[in-house]
Amino acid sequence: MTAKNPLIIGGGPAGLTAALDLVKRGVTPRVFEGSSHVGGLARTPRDGAWRVDPGGHRFFTRHEEILDFWKSLLPNDQWIAVPRSSTMLVDGHFVPYPLRGRDLLRQLGFRSGLRGVGSIAGSRIRRGWRAVDRPQTFREWGIEEFGRHWYQLFFDGYVRKTWLADPDHLASDWANQRIKPIDWRRPRDRAADRDVFLYPRLGPGQLWDAAATALAAEGAAPQLNSPVVGICDNGDGWTIELKDGQTASGDVLFSSMPLQLLVNMLEPTPPKHISAIAATLRHRSVITVAVALRKHYDMPFNWVYTPGPEFRVGRIQNYGRWSPALSPDGFTGTHLGFEYFTLPHDDLWLAGDDTLREIVGNDLRALGVDSRDLEHVMIVRSQYAYPIYDPGRERNVVRIRDYIRQNHPTLLPIGRNGMHRYDNQDHAMLSALHSVARYFGENADPWQVNTDLGYHETGILRS
Repeated sequence: MTAKNPLIIGGGPAGLTAALDLVKRGVTPRVFEGSSHVGGLARTPRDGAWRVDPGGHRFFTRHEEILDFWKSLLPNDQWIAVPRSSTMLVDGHFVPYPLRGRDLLRQLGFRSGLRGVGSIAGSRIRRGWRAVDRPQTFREWGIEEFGRHWYQLFFDGYVRKTWLADPDHLASDWANQRIKPIDWRRPRDRAADRDVFLYPRLGPGQLWDAAATALAAEGAAPQLNSPVVGICDNGDGWTIELKDGQTASGDVLFSSMPLQLLVNMLEPTPPKHISAIAATLRHRSVITVAVALRKHYDMPFNWVYTPGPEFRVGRIQNYGRWSPALSPDGFTGTHLGFEYFTLPHDDLWLAGDDTLREIVGNDLRALGVDSRDLEHVMIVRSQYAYPIYDPGRERNVVRIRDYIRQNHPTLLPIGRNGMHRYDNQDHAMLSALHSVARYFGENADPWQVNTDLGYHETGILRS
């Protein structure tokens, strides 16, 4: 049997999962990570005793093998169970999210509730008239699902801030998985109804640092600060070139780098129509400005969504609700993460720290918080954080996928960026496991991961 010599681009959840599975199968991979850290967006940057979760990573899954994978890397005492509590801050009201009918009718006033009920009733009637089952824009989907009034109130502004696009120019295929419908049931307080997820005590990066440590013990430590600038299919294997001029060769290439960048670097050069398709794939970046306030503010939420125009921020994390260990021992104030969504090269991405401090100061004041109470500020930039779902994304990704399969069968894109899909962390890991299985000749298709229409970010929880 020919010796296996796999190369992996990217040290995020997908790349590290592929590497650990290869090691488990008796193969030593080489992992090349362009940044100075592992974990991708799921890292935990530190400044002394302050820790930041750049994306708010809930650990949940429906797949036993993923849960077992997580538990194998961190002992039980390093996991905490966190109840999810999210809210929409609209017109000065904290409205719990996912939306519940009783809150909409009780908190926003009789007139707003009446408009909302009438609007959603009208949308249900129109849905029954819709004869052609065609792809919908996000705006069409949102109005049909929530009615025009509540769509405008809760989702239109938020989507514009976070997706950086007109809702008429966004596909809706991600929304069924990410946005739950309004719950009209009577209030219940059953344990089975509570949304609880796992979380590493020191943030998501604790898990992926443990993964890198496990790989190092097997002689497969990820090579950091090693951005790939060239990728060549030699006909009988792969050669990648690093920015510092080093090269590495192998028989298979697992890639979690952005799919557009992969196509741009690929040699032989793909046909012009494939390169043109790849050029349409776009990403959102996120800048997290973590602020520590000396005063303790009673904010019993993990996330506060801010769809209104009075805020520049799209979403606010309350790190104290994730894990107290994200703050220094003895800290009694409030530790928040303000998430600003931007494009990879626009003005906000290029803005200096002083500008970002000014922006977050304005948002603190809009929140009713005295910005002079600041004790600590930490800024974390994540450039290729989320694929954008424009209406042509699915068709274009399929065409690139088919081209790669037909012309480069030993090139295996994995993960959220590698496959240009808005996958959760467990799905990114599953795509890596399925790709490794495919490499070993098993009947597995990573592109069939996360194709359920109604996946709603829930999963098994086992202590």
